[in-house]
Amino acid sequence: MTHKNVMDDQVVDALCTQITEPVTHITADKMYDTDAVFETLDAYFPLADIVIPPKDNTFADESHHPKRMTNLISYCAQGVTRWQRSKYYGRRNVSETAMQRYKKIIGPKLHSRKFSNQQQEMLIGCSILNRFTQLGMPSSFRVA
Repeated sequence: MTHKNVMDDQVVDALCTQITEPVTHITADKMYDTDAVFETLDAYFPLADIVIPPKDNTFADESHHPKRMTNLISYCAQGVTRWQRSKYYGRRNVSETAMQRYKKIIGPKLHSRKFSNQQQEMLIGCSILNRFTQLGMPSSFRVA
């Protein structure tokens, strides 16, 4: 959770310092397609496959991070759907679904006005969701 004036890509370094497990696959949305993000992720996880779709205005040149350019070239060569399938971009949906579940069960807005209270409110909401998960997730089956 960040202040409203902090962009998501500005906190990548702080998030990476908290990770102690080995990482082999990193997926994010277009917002994170910057050289700074690729440099930070590559510094912390040099062997990880970084899967971030390129922004619409991105062009290939040698000044960009090599992993970012590899992403861009394969994205353009394969097309969106084949690139997503080959890079397992669909795994990102797991975190998106978790956020959707939080918003549906806990609510889409925070009620506190102070940032410190909002952080506590988020922690309580996450704790509730974790308790629900411990009690058991529903069984889902594909019909068609």
